[in-house]
Amino acid sequence: MDLFSPLALGDLKLSNRLVMAPLTRSRSGKDGVPNADVVEYYRQRASLGLIVSEGTYPSFAGQGFVRQPGLVTEEQIAGWKKVTDAVHAEGGLIVAQVMHAGRVTHPETTGADYVEAPSAIAVEGESRTYTGKHAYPVPHALDTEELPRIIEEFVAASRNAIAAGFDGVELHGANGYLLHEFLAPSANTRTDNYGGSPENRARFVIEVVTAVAEAIGAGKTGLRISPEHNVQGAVENDRADVLATYTALVQGIA
Repeated sequence: MDLFSPLALGDLKLSNRLVMAPLTRSRSGKDGVPNADVVEYYRQRASLGLIVSEGTYPSFAGQGFVRQPGLVTEEQIAGWKKVTDAVHAEGGLIVAQVMHAGRVTHPETTGADYVEAPSAIAVEGESRTYTGKHAYPVPHALDTEELPRIIEEFVAASRNAIAAGFDGVELHGANGYLLHEFLAPSANTRTDNYGGSPENRARFVIEVVTAVAEAIGAGKTGLRISPEHNVQGAVENDRADVLATYTALVQGIA
């Protein structure tokens, strides 16, 4: 295989097969607006076939890191437009990774009263916040009635990404963040239609992916997963359950 040959990924036509993975930089302003350093960082890497941006939050409650960029406000969209313009001027493609941190954050970072998760189970360890390190709090377990709001936040952020000039989005369903928390039995102990069986635990992720694909186009929508990665409390050590969960996920979005 020639790494420098073209490749089609959905609606995207890559000039080569080298793809830059998302890397947390924490170089944006506290307001989540990408600055000149962010513009230059991505411009320098535009010769790759595709860039996947660092995780961008779809809501203020979903912010996981200090100085993380968002896709919520008009100022954030305008900041990202400078990034995508710079990448496109160099002939590159860039998609936005839309990431809700779920329980892997802290109110001292998000400014919200609580953190959100499928179940009220805290992650072990400490979060680096604007006021120093703090133990991860016990999260607010999202009510069933709250889930449509979270889905709409993903949709709105994805639409904002397209408005900012991104060529598509990658939904972050890996590494122990919110979408992965719904998939992992260690983080999801719900008893409603979004917990328990593999099919139920996959349901919310399927609904998010489906809603985003309907909003911006399936050919511009991707999903990152990390089965059995076992980080940040999202433990998946039952091989049969993992197979059943991710089979339900893939079949649900196919």
